[in-house]
Amino acid sequence: MAASAESDFGGFLDKSIAQAVDTLKESERVSLAAVSGKASAQDVVRSVLAAEMTVQSVVAIRDKMVQAYQEIMRIAV
Repeated sequence: MAASAESDFGGFLDKSIAQAVDTLKESERVSLAAVSGKASAQDVVRSVLAAEMTVQSVVAIRDKMVQAYQEIMRIAV
């Protein structure tokens, strides 16, 4: 059961990270398209906001993981 939970969590992290990277790449692509006149300002704003929310989510998850690790390290064995 523990091995299954580990692989599920690992898979969840892998999928989440891949989605975050895809969102950031799409935002960069739209921004570059806007520079060449192929995307509207509205598209740029939408993609930049999505990228910003993604970065904020990743940072929040990282902070929680670090906090959990620090809690585990405080546990007396």
